[in-house]
Amino acid sequence: MSTPTTKAQQDDIILTVAEVAEILRCKPSSVYNLTRRTGRARYDNPIPVMRLPMGLRFKKSSIVAWLATQETAG
Repeated sequence: MSTPTTKAQQDDIILTVAEVAEILRCKPSSVYNLTRRTGRARYDNPIPVMRLPMGLRFKKSSIVAWLATQETAG
């Protein structure tokens, strides 16, 4: 029998590049670009990322918080 997951547990789910791309409704290459801190496609507010040996991973709660900072009025 599995235990029900809480809202906090759901927000701390670890996502892959493909899963973040699905949330943002963009290509995975766009997610890679959004993680850049240097280079030609540098962003002032890059998406929060964990750089692990098996590839880039993202906390769902961090992605939601980052998205909220991207909203602009008007």
